[in-house]
Amino acid sequence: MSVHPLEVALGSVGTLRILRVLMSCNKPLTKYAIQKATGLKAVDVKRDLEKLISIGWVKVLKGPVAPEKFLVNRDVEEVRVLEELFRASGYL
Repeated sequence: MSVHPLEVALGSVGTLRILRVLMSCNKPLTKYAIQKATGLKAVDVKRDLEKLISIGWVKVLKGPVAPEKFLVNRDVEEVRVLEELFRASGYL
């Protein structure tokens, strides 16, 4: 049985917090900024970002010198629907 992207993305409070922070910000954020905004440990942010990137819900922006930055991928239908749910429920 394969793992559905929703199970990966919504399997922890950390991924929900990361998605909320990225959805509420209109600019890419560093891991450190995400960590500060979510209150999660650095190791948890790294693990949860890797999950979200693996299913295509988060994009990685790499610069030549600057640290990697992360942006929610609104090209994915599930992400757009989830953002609507977050807004409708007051989570965002």
